[in-house]
Amino acid sequence: MFANVTSSTMAGVTANALNKAVINQWANYPRWWEPIVLEEDFQTLQQVKWITLGGIGELPTVAEGAAYTELAWDDNTETADFVKKGGYLGITLEAIDKDDTRRLRAAPRALAQGAWLTLGKSVSAIFTSASGLGPNLADGTALFDATRSNLGSTALSWTEYNVVRTAMMKHTDLNSGERLGALTAPKYIMVPIDLEITALQILASEGQPGTANNDTNPHVTANSQSTRVQNAQRRVVVCPLWTDTNNWAAIADPNLYPSIGIGYRYGRQPEVFSVASPTAGLMFTNDTMPVKVRFFFAVGPTDHRGLYKENVA
Repeated sequence: MFANVTSSTMAGVTANALNKAVINQWANYPRWWEPIVLEEDFQTLQQVKWITLGGIGELPTVAEGAAYTELAWDDNTETADFVKKGGYLGITLEAIDKDDTRRLRAAPRALAQGAWLTLGKSVSAIFTSASGLGPNLADGTALFDATRSNLGSTALSWTEYNVVRTAMMKHTDLNSGERLGALTAPKYIMVPIDLEITALQILASEGQPGTANNDTNPHVTANSQSTRVQNAQRRVVVCPLWTDTNNWAAIADPNLYPSIGIGYRYGRQPEVFSVASPTAGLMFTNDTMPVKVRFFFAVGPTDHRGLYKENVA
């Protein structure tokens, strides 16, 4: 990709090559947050409004020949502001002219890794900010709060996972007050690196893990051990940024009940630009071609009902 990069071709070749390489590198990175979020693209940088519609509950019976009645519903709006993240790397004329490919090849990895870490930390902070209570929602109460029935302090175990699952399924709809049931049942267990094996055992063990009880584990979704483990691996979200080794969270399927949103502007991967004119900017003053990375995104919780956090003492 960088074989034809020289001082005379750098304006086009270097910029294009770096951009393609960054996108390819980004595609290879494990974006651990993707299973648990709702991702959307937006056409402007206006504040993002995440709207949760309150259901209408049970449909009323319409008698023969009678008129239909208007149904009542409601909505709740959470907001998130776009942030602009970025910076630039300076590649000198000498490095390009000498075909210092090791430096050029390292640039895409550094840019992609920086963008990956930045977005990942924004998602992780939803669970770790304010001592693990998360940001305040529109009603002024923290995302995770006892009054929301989505906050606990018990270590991860098969028994506690069932407690959390029951609590999440008992959440009620915004308008109707009807239980949401399977819509807010946890699909994912989000854990630090230290609890990955424990979470896998909860979802993959044939019997109740950690006990001599031979009863069937109802959370298992396959018969063979290998398939059970594979299915469990798809449901365990390991956040490498969590430093507390005991805290964990349960998250509903975002396709059924979105709880965290990511909004993108100008694409779902970082953009790369360069100014290589020898008569402008750093190329004129320093013989250095700036390679700029830019990433616009908005991250925030959309509703508390699909989330449960355990801040373990």
